[in-house]
Amino acid sequence: MSNRSKGNLHEKKVADFLKGQGYLVERSFGKPGWQPGRGLVFCARDLFAAFDIVAIRQPAEVRFIQVTSGAVAVRRVKAFAVWPQAEVWEHLRAGVYRIHRMDGTSEVLDVKSNSARLEAKQ
Repeated sequence: MSNRSKGNLHEKKVADFLKGQGYLVERSFGKPGWQPGRGLVFCARDLFAAFDIVAIRQPAEVRFIQVTSGAVAVRRVKAFAVWPQAEVWEHLRAGVYRIHRMDGTSEVLDVKSNSARLEAKQ
């Protein structure tokens, strides 16, 4: 499985979990590009070059999320520089993610059991 395929799989799992929590979810945005030898292709582009998912729930909750399975430190710096309330979801194992926040708190979430929190630390 390629890195792109793994990334898409993790993004879809997180997006499906958020939809189940009542959010409207939009994943990476497609943008046309030209590649020599391949011609016109559509490439996924992160929103503001930092986020894979935007989730909205009424009345006024908006979440910008970066999903990753590696290089967490780099993605945290990038995401928090763009939006301090962003979340970086780190894939740990099948269906289990650690959510990092700028204030240093994190929590481990099992998306398979639909919102079962395994641990939270300050």
